[in-house]
Amino acid sequence: MNEHTLEEILDFHTRLAEKAAETTDLHKLVESLISETVEYMNASSGSIMVYDRLADCLKLYVSSHHPTLKNKKSGLVAEIPVKEGIAGKVFASGLPIVVENAKNTDDKTKLRRKDDSGSFLSIPLKINKKLIGVLNLNRAPTQPGFTSSDLNRLRAVDTIIASLIEKESFLVALEENRREITGLYEMSSILTEANDFTGRLEEFLEKLSDQLELERLAILRMDKKPNEPERIDQDINFTILAAHNLKPSLLEQMFKSVSSRMQMQLSQSTDIFASDQETMRPPTLSFEEKNGSSRELFCIPLLVEGQPSHVLLVSRKYLDEDTRQASKHYKFLYLVSQNLSLAIERENMIRQINEEQDMLYQSNKRNIFFLEISKDLTSTLDPYTILQKAFNNFNNVIAFTTISILLFDDIENSYRLIVQPDIPVSVHYQKKLSEQVFNLFCDFPADPPLTPANFCKPIFFKPQNQRSKPVADYKHILQLPVVISDKVRGLIHLARTTDVPFNQSDLDSTSQFTGIFITSIKNALIHKRTEKLAFTDPLTELFNHRYFQETLNHEFTRAKRYTKPLSLMLIDIDFFKKFNDTYGHLVGDKVLRHVAAVFKSSVREQIDTVARYGGEEFAVVLPETSLEGAKIFAERIRIAVENSRVIDEDRELAVTLSIGVACTSVTSCEKPSDLIESSDIAMYQAKGNGRNQVKTYNESKLKNAK
Repeated sequence: MNEHTLEEILDFHTRLAEKAAETTDLHKLVESLISETVEYMNASSGSIMVYDRLADCLKLYVSSHHPTLKNKKSGLVAEIPVKEGIAGKVFASGLPIVVENAKNTDDKTKLRRKDDSGSFLSIPLKINKKLIGVLNLNRAPTQPGFTSSDLNRLRAVDTIIASLIEKESFLVALEENRREITGLYEMSSILTEANDFTGRLEEFLEKLSDQLELERLAILRMDKKPNEPERIDQDINFTILAAHNLKPSLLEQMFKSVSSRMQMQLSQSTDIFASDQETMRPPTLSFEEKNGSSRELFCIPLLVEGQPSHVLLVSRKYLDEDTRQASKHYKFLYLVSQNLSLAIERENMIRQINEEQDMLYQSNKRNIFFLEISKDLTSTLDPYTILQKAFNNFNNVIAFTTISILLFDDIENSYRLIVQPDIPVSVHYQKKLSEQVFNLFCDFPADPPLTPANFCKPIFFKPQNQRSKPVADYKHILQLPVVISDKVRGLIHLARTTDVPFNQSDLDSTSQFTGIFITSIKNALIHKRTEKLAFTDPLTELFNHRYFQETLNHEFTRAKRYTKPLSLMLIDIDFFKKFNDTYGHLVGDKVLRHVAAVFKSSVREQIDTVARYGGEEFAVVLPETSLEGAKIFAERIRIAVENSRVIDEDRELAVTLSIGVACTSVTSCEKPSDLIESSDIAMYQAKGNGRNQVKTYNESKLKNAK
């Protein structure tokens, strides 16, 4: 066969360009290209086969003038296993094969052809060295056989065809992803609506059924008895949260038939996409109904609060050849399951909140209480308040994603990391930031050195600017040591997610900023240290009598203003003098420290105030607590002390308490001292009645005699 002239080659590419301009359908364009290529190469027929990774075979993509197309009874073989036939061998080796005469070669095509003679030319189709398929050309026995020069001419179109095939696959994948995202969004919207949760789940299943053309679906909760060990051979009890096109009797039949296999599947790792997603075959279970029809079951674990306590059960007709579609369904179901898990978890939380609403209301509405505390903050000497104000102002000087400060707290004898995000940041971001600050500061000559033991849990303030999606990572950082009294006591750390790195100007501004607010921090820490020394009893490390009086006055005024109950406990250690007289004052001090530790561990942090009233007497201020609630609380403290022991050398010493309780909602008190006197009267009643007990003052008015 003569070589093509330059004019013929140019004419061929002109026709290809015209075909490309005539249609936007990539598949039709490839069909046109293979027809033009068959004509250009003087071939009798041609075909393109594309590799299906999931099935590990070559599948027919397009064909032109293939002889067997005329024989509709036998048809065209649509699949060829890799390494079989000429096309399979070309794909497996990545090298072209030229067969000048099929009768004189051992290589036989796997196509069911009337005449297996003639000449063949098969080349691999590649994109960026990646094999995607094979291009085959055939000549009839009456035509000249293919030669190496034909192979060279064919290279003029192989890259074009491979690019179009890859582009079509990419566009198909994009369209599938678009539909998938749209479906996920619509179904997620159903789960976030405010109507009945069961109705939302049923609507969700109906939408999911339409999306994937599924038959039957159900959402189940696995019921497990407390402390019961899991066994593969035991039946799983379940509760139906919602079902679509699935009656309970049939669901129970399906579930029991596969329960042991399902439990084994659910007990395995939930990271089902750790392997290659393209080649992964979904873990399915088969179920045969009474009428003999087979069904394929997908059992998707739903992780609620970290546990596979629920399952999404999906049934569809069993189609063995439908591997690719099954895989797509399973992947989509896995994505859906994550939204479903969050919805169930959120609903559980809402239900729990509703169930505990009355109890929360009776136990002082903690969130409202904290809001009142924040309203009462008037001091600018609180270190956290100073830091937050400084962070907010500094954001106007330098743009950052997060600004962090690591400071040593002399009071707590520990390092605390405080972070102010400009926008929401992910858990991964927070973890990376905390670890980086820790590792960076370990390289500084800090006094004292930073260790895991003295590194407290970081505090992340709320973002200054709210945004729907938290950022996952940062790219650039800036850091400066914090020096207080010529000692390295902390670190300033700034991070950015943008591509703009920090520069010298940012460093200078940060240095000036540090110099300005360090003075305020020093004063705040000194104030905090002085305040603790002024209001703390050195022996028990409880608040002292002075702080107790100030707190009681403040809470008394607040209780009057908002018409809230205020209770007071006065506590006396029974026979304390005997401890000093019998064992010495050192043992007496140990008894005082022992009961003080019990008190501190029993009261509500940042709500109740426990103080050393004087000698062996203690006081506990209980805001927004009724007399009955205070009595229960006092009884709990009394029992805790009675059941504990003071260890002194080889002795175990028992300690008991006499406690008096009074409340402003029962006894009319004109001033704080009236509440103290009421509690004192009740305490003396407890002592006079045999000690080791709790007494309440139940009179509506104060009697001035004990």
